[in-house]
Amino acid sequence: MQSTADSPEHYLQRTIGSYILLIRLPKEETIAIGKLPVRSFHRGYYAYVGSAMRGFKARLDHHLKENKNHHWHIDYLLQKASITSIIICQTEYRVECTIAQALKCQFDTIPGFGSSDCRCRSHLFFAPNKKKMQSTIITTIKKLGMQPRLVEEILRGS
Repeated sequence: MQSTADSPEHYLQRTIGSYILLIRLPKEETIAIGKLPVRSFHRGYYAYVGSAMRGFKARLDHHLKENKNHHWHIDYLLQKASITSIIICQTEYRVECTIAQALKCQFDTIPGFGSSDCRCRSHLFFAPNKKKMQSTIITTIKKLGMQPRLVEEILRGS
């Protein structure tokens, strides 16, 4: 039997680092994102890069919550879209900008999204195909010397 200290929830609660939300937008939407200009979002898949330096569990619980206060740009998009997968990168260092810089060469960016507190062009990326997006992100993170993990694998105990 798995002890509470070894449970996936406890692991996510005590683990810090950066994460990537893989998001599906089922149809084209025009969305007002906080103070950013209203913009059109294409139907397809998005990857949002964020950090959880106080633990993954609380941050991911916020993103997965249905009714929430809009604190971050991503909260506005998630009103119309759904999270399909989550990739985490356990690290003591804030590496979300490093990941975002690497992904901007791989995918279309949504300028200014999620990057109001840094110099990155964006922390949100677009692709029409989820499988290709997910595999490209995992490969890119590995090339950066990090070990990406799918939250689904953690919850299954893999």
